[in-house]
Amino acid sequence: MTENLFALLQNSRGWNAVALALGAFVVYVVGTNIAWRAVNAPHSSLATNMRAWTTQRGARALFQSARLVYYLGLPFLALYFGWVDLRSVGLSGRDWTEGMRWTIVILLAAWLLLILIWLPYLHATLDVAATPQTQFSFARRMVEVIYMQAHWLLYRAAAIMLFTDVLDDALYWGAIGGLGMICIEALLDPRLRARLQSIGAADAPIWNFGQAFINTLTFLATHILWLGLMIQFLLELTVPHLRATRVTTRPAPTTAPAAQAQPTSK
Repeated sequence: MTENLFALLQNSRGWNAVALALGAFVVYVVGTNIAWRAVNAPHSSLATNMRAWTTQRGARALFQSARLVYYLGLPFLALYFGWVDLRSVGLSGRDWTEGMRWTIVILLAAWLLLILIWLPYLHATLDVAATPQTQFSFARRMVEVIYMQAHWLLYRAAAIMLFTDVLDDALYWGAIGGLGMICIEALLDPRLRARLQSIGAADAPIWNFGQAFINTLTFLATHILWLGLMIQFLLELTVPHLRATRVTTRPAPTTAPAAQAQPTSK
């Protein structure tokens, strides 16, 4: 264990990617905690300034541009400067035939599992409506899928580069390390912790965690980025996982009409 740690410190060439991933991690955690404090202290000066700022169209456009740079720009920056390589990203031109076989198996298994678990769960909780903040339009959902894939890619690639030339199976341990970093980041987000306490709001975090796990499994089996992205798109499109924003009224149970009394024969 000690020898591996010293080898990691001396031989790893992925410290630039790790520093970038840790910076993204800190920005996410600090940003979500600041936003949570503002929401829970609506009369504070911070909350007042944030509400005034978000009412401006230019401010909203700037925020969305910042999200674009954060989710897509950081992985591109790491790839451009050579801090991560094509192998760690999943663009190294692996065997697509073997990868497609694994993709079909994982997709069918995930689809059947979600159909058998998710749909009965939604049906059993029809009386609980989703909060509007957790439901997005189709176009917004597709954008968020791309953002999630890029975010997971950055953490996974940084961990793979850190373990390269140090551990024998750097792809495996890097993918596991990236998934662990995603889980820690989610646990440090107070919004997600609050949503997990409510059925109507917990759907999105649970669904996204399941997608992150499936994505990691796909990368371990195929080492191809596009196949994991394809699986997530297909699951988003084919598994009805969105909860209605209005409560569905259950039909009242019907009782059979009382039998009419038969006239007695004299």
